[in-house]
Amino acid sequence: MAENKPTFHHLNNSQSQRIFWLLEELDIEYNLVLHERLPASDPKRPFRSPPSLVETGPYGQAPLLISGSADGNRYINESSAIATYLIRTFDTEDKFGLRNGDWIRDEILTSLVGVLHRNTYIILMIDFGALKAPGGEGIGPDGGDIRTVLGHVEREFKNGPPGGYFAGEHPGRADILFEWPLTSIKQRKTVDLEKEFPILDAWLTRVHERPAFKRSLEKGNGYDPTVFPKSGREKK
Repeated sequence: MAENKPTFHHLNNSQSQRIFWLLEELDIEYNLVLHERLPASDPKRPFRSPPSLVETGPYGQAPLLISGSADGNRYINESSAIATYLIRTFDTEDKFGLRNGDWIRDEILTSLVGVLHRNTYIILMIDFGALKAPGGEGIGPDGGDIRTVLGHVEREFKNGPPGGYFAGEHPGRADILFEWPLTSIKQRKTVDLEKEFPILDAWLTRVHERPAFKRSLEKGNGYDPTVFPKSGREKK
């Protein structure tokens, strides 16, 4: 195991928390490098990646995983690619179901993660003032309501296998990837998840109560999506 120990670069208050969680679920050895966002008061790059992360390679963002020597010390960026690599490499018992599970459903769910993430990112940019909202609350990139996407996600959950997670009794790749956008939506109050999508809200609570997720928080350097600016987009 030691010869293939990966190195994980983590940025506080970011989507890399979900990869942190995955590493703890897999219960493997890994090197951890913590990076701290630039402060809100930085005149040029508030909240952005610090030089220590920028200097790691061409992307300079988190999450970032450097594979162990057995896999060529590969530079792997993007959450989906990192999650897929880690599960295929280290999930020897196939708890995440990428070998013998319903891979078609997993791909559908992962695609939905991308749609939801894109919507939440656009809303975050609106809150930062980098984009102008075309009007309304919960605006997505196509002018639609983010609630439509959440409705699709909740339907997929209800129609999936029993057990409390999208993959059934154990979290799957999609569970890992859904954590960030749903946490952002709930904590930043983009949508009242508890009231409007109680099934997804219960799922998120279940995720955050997992021992592996709690360990990732304890080892990390902060996870709070509410630290970013708010544009006043929400109805009062």
